[in-house]
Amino acid sequence: MQTYKNSLLDYGILALIAVLFLLVFAYGTSPLFIDNFGISDSAIFLLIGKGITAGYIPYVDLFDHKGPVMFFIEALGWWISPDRFGNFLVQGLFMTANLVLIFKIGRLFFEKKWCWLPIVFFLLILAATFEGGNLSEEYSLPLLFLPLYLATKYFKLEPLGKAKHPPIYALVYGICFTLIVFIRLNNGAFIGAIVLVVMIQLLANQSIRNFFDNVLTFLSGSFFVCLSVSIYFLANHALGDMIYGTFLFNLKYAGGMSGISTPAEFVKFSYGIAPVIFSFSMGAYYVLKKAGKEIGWLLISGSLITFFSLLLGGVFYHYFILTTPCFVLAIILLIELYVTNGKTLIKENYRVVLVGVLVLFLITVGIYVNFADQMVRDIIAEQPNNSYYENALTIKNLIPADDLDSVLGYSVPAGWFLKADITPCYKYFTMQEWWGRYDPQVLIDTNKLLENDPPKWIVLNNDPQQNQTLYAVLAMKYELITKDTVVSLYQLKNE
Repeated sequence: MQTYKNSLLDYGILALIAVLFLLVFAYGTSPLFIDNFGISDSAIFLLIGKGITAGYIPYVDLFDHKGPVMFFIEALGWWISPDRFGNFLVQGLFMTANLVLIFKIGRLFFEKKWCWLPIVFFLLILAATFEGGNLSEEYSLPLLFLPLYLATKYFKLEPLGKAKHPPIYALVYGICFTLIVFIRLNNGAFIGAIVLVVMIQLLANQSIRNFFDNVLTFLSGSFFVCLSVSIYFLANHALGDMIYGTFLFNLKYAGGMSGISTPAEFVKFSYGIAPVIFSFSMGAYYVLKKAGKEIGWLLISGSLITFFSLLLGGVFYHYFILTTPCFVLAIILLIELYVTNGKTLIKENYRVVLVGVLVLFLITVGIYVNFADQMVRDIIAEQPNNSYYENALTIKNLIPADDLDSVLGYSVPAGWFLKADITPCYKYFTMQEWWGRYDPQVLIDTNKLLENDPPKWIVLNNDPQQNQTLYAVLAMKYELITKDTVVSLYQLKNE
């Protein structure tokens, strides 16, 4: 009973830490930040989640190229409580789950007092990469840490000679992996490393029956998620739209990405990827020490697959949130070796390798302390531009209430519509020219709408746009009503 009470106290402290962290760093939803909807991705997700609660269908009525589970999470937040606070509560649940799982992974290796250290380093990485929160990488983390906990528990506690991996674990792997696929495909790469190491270990031990049992339950978990998502979109006659937005558009998007193309991006990537370089070296050292071969190989393969999945994408700070599962496990293994061997560790074999691991660890911590410091400075310095959001309400007040369902935004941030409490009337409601770079059909369809079924009102970003058809339609069919420092408001002429 006392142990149970102690665990509840620990989890309560972890929940408090999660909320305090989010209050400061999740400025896209935190109640401490007024009129701030985070970076553009966060605002888009919030707007689509809000739309779902009002009956809008993702991809059909409001488009983005993340998976539908991401939007369902956002809708859950709006359903709990509107105006971002519900989303903040959902983030609190996810962050608490992360911290609890990290704590439980630590308990597999050492006493409770040491389990707080991995929490500190995890939050350090997040502080540097969070970018306001409410992003796909953040919501993927519990779905990465849960399989990591189960796999580590299996390798740590099960007699490996028997090699009986519980099929229920594989069911969880399948569910978590497929949920992440329907958030953002790249985010699930680490689970692939877990599955790979488990499969190799089962085959090496000739546990063929157990191998196929696990394959079946993994596929069953994956099928369950796919079926659930598909039923929703089939019921709304939007399965093809979902497949396009989640997968087909992203194939074009990935094909058009230049990756790391400048020296500045290379330097930024090198700094950002430091936790994975450290975790790879820690996994190699763990294997050399023969402290736990399977766990060491899990860390090596997880580090490699995370490295290459990040290498193929763009260089955005929030992508490096995905380094945290490897980094946390590496920290835990390093602490375990210290707790087990103490000061004699430096006197044993492979001490040169150990020194290299420690140097990489210190470099990583130094880099991310600097990143986190800069992030805090940015949060303090770049408070929301109150006049920007006040102007959004001013412009909204010029639009008759009966016309608010016929407002199109062009290259206007989603946060503008959130503040104005307007839901755009067309699915490509922002970033049209950015999306059009990867799929020209976006601009073709948008221009058809403007020419054949023009909305009553258009809110246009004042920055020069490449789409000349837009300007031709504005000149012919619309009149300028007002203009502020960010956007212009146009009304359809009476014909």
